[in-house]
Amino acid sequence: MKTITANTSSPRVCLPGYPDVSDRFEWAVTFSSLWILIGLFLDGWAHNNIPETIDSFFTPWHAVLYSGLGASVAVVGIPYLSNLRKGYNWLSSLPPAYMRSLLGAVIFIVAGNLDFIWHAIFGFEENVEALVSPSHLSLAVGGAMMMSGPLRMAWVKSKPQSNRIPIPALLSAFAVLGVFTFFTQFSNAFSHPKSFTGAIPAADTYFWDTALISYVLVTSLLLMSFILMLILRWKLPMGSLTFLITGNSTIMFLMPFRYSHEHWQVLVAALLGGVAADILLIALRPSRTRIKALRWFSFSVPALLFLFYFIALLITTEIWWNSNMWLGMIFFSGMMGLGLSWLVVPPQFIEASANEQSSQREAQ
Repeated sequence: MKTITANTSSPRVCLPGYPDVSDRFEWAVTFSSLWILIGLFLDGWAHNNIPETIDSFFTPWHAVLYSGLGASVAVVGIPYLSNLRKGYNWLSSLPPAYMRSLLGAVIFIVAGNLDFIWHAIFGFEENVEALVSPSHLSLAVGGAMMMSGPLRMAWVKSKPQSNRIPIPALLSAFAVLGVFTFFTQFSNAFSHPKSFTGAIPAADTYFWDTALISYVLVTSLLLMSFILMLILRWKLPMGSLTFLITGNSTIMFLMPFRYSHEHWQVLVAALLGGVAADILLIALRPSRTRIKALRWFSFSVPALLFLFYFIALLITTEIWWNSNMWLGMIFFSGMMGLGLSWLVVPPQFIEASANEQSSQREAQ
């Protein structure tokens, strides 16, 4: 007769809270994110410069991109499984910032398989199709979630403008900005300097004008969105904005190198714009309590960047735009930055802050 023995062992205890992560872990996430970014831009370079060679999903560029994905999944997934075995809940086996990175990895894996199926059914995308296809946009969402882990972690740990930004967080912001500008490369001034030069296009220039306006405004919008987010949260080390502006402008310029290489002078403009942004950050010290300084900073950074941009083209080649257009776009880019500053620190915030300070003085 078979004897059944009851299991009297105590049930598995779920550990409370979230586990800590080491600096080594955060650096590993950062490097794997940059790996993905490199693969993304190499793939973009191939689509822009040698599209005739892309006739399969299995390309060297996809190999770099998806190996970066594999490294990122391993970096996040192995500690997750380890903490799960230690007794943490499956929804809290990493800090919340990195649980979202893990979710991003899942989205990326699913989207990668969908991308393979999409190519098999509909063929390979051409031109702008490659940026707006559902499978590629899903990859962008997953990738941005994975890459932004160190940025989210630093955001939780620090108080506004009271801490210096950790380097992994700065690199994470650079990677995420790269994803945003990559998927809007059709409206990026540093990817298309050639479009501003040469003889005036034949016939009506309306659609040319509106396209080039978007090159300036979309670039200003994305750069200033990230810059304002960073300066209002952390103290940035000298050179941070130069790195962010020049680095992003350079990778955007190099990706369509086949078309942009003749106008390398715009990279000098990007460098000067980045240095000017760092100088303005030190000189003006913009913050939520120094509102006028914030407004001037927000206007001046994109305006100076595109002042240098158009000067670089004017002294080295011919711009078909007249002075009304390129001077107007310098001002317009500045207004874009100024408008963003009103969004992140609206007048209501200023009034509430002033009333709070007044109440504190009366209480004393």
